[in-house]
Amino acid sequence: MKHGWTALVGLCLGAMAAATIGCEGDSKLTVVTEEGATAPHVNLPTVPTLPAPPPINHTDGSFTIYGVRHQATRDPNLWSKQQRVHGFVVSVYTARNPRGLPCTEADRCVEERPHIYISDNRVERDPAKMMMVTGYATFQHEIEAARSAARAGRQPTAAQLAQIAAGLVKPVPTDFDEGAEVVVSGNFTRRAANGQADSNGLLEYTSHTTTAPAPPAAPRR
Repeated sequence: MKHGWTALVGLCLGAMAAATIGCEGDSKLTVVTEEGATAPHVNLPTVPTLPAPPPINHTDGSFTIYGVRHQATRDPNLWSKQQRVHGFVVSVYTARNPRGLPCTEADRCVEERPHIYISDNRVERDPAKMMMVTGYATFQHEIEAARSAARAGRQPTAAQLAQIAAGLVKPVPTDFDEGAEVVVSGNFTRRAANGQADSNGLLEYTSHTTTAPAPPAAPRR
């Protein structure tokens, strides 16, 4: 019984204290702001200046890689149409045999379809800023044969020229070398007929012009 009265008295005293506190005025926090030379300063890093994106078009009217992809997000009619894109060859896929040499027809290599990557910057290494060009050959040995014929000065036969003129075959490029500046015409698509694909868009080759050949390779030491 004594414990019961003690608990009851405790509850009453607690209630009275809570009521007393609740009746008092709201507590206030005084904030002092310092200004002038005595004010504390926070040393924040400077805001980085991001480089401006490439232009949409070159002066010859061809697209930049950035430009054709940027415009295609706003104009879906650019997809699955012939586009001219101006850029630098930054990477060349070359299928090689176990000896490390370009594949010949006799090697029967398991290889990807030939392709290159072009970019707006000659030294670009960001894959997101590169565009694949493919569809200009089926196998590596076709490129090697075309290069060999070009070095020897052999011209296409009349039959080959007739097939090219009729659009039955495409002349295989022989100057797709890393560092070359090219203007490529092709079908702007996400998936080429040979199975190569890129959700950001690639070019399925039709033709090209080389505005500047690749610089000479550095001499081996």
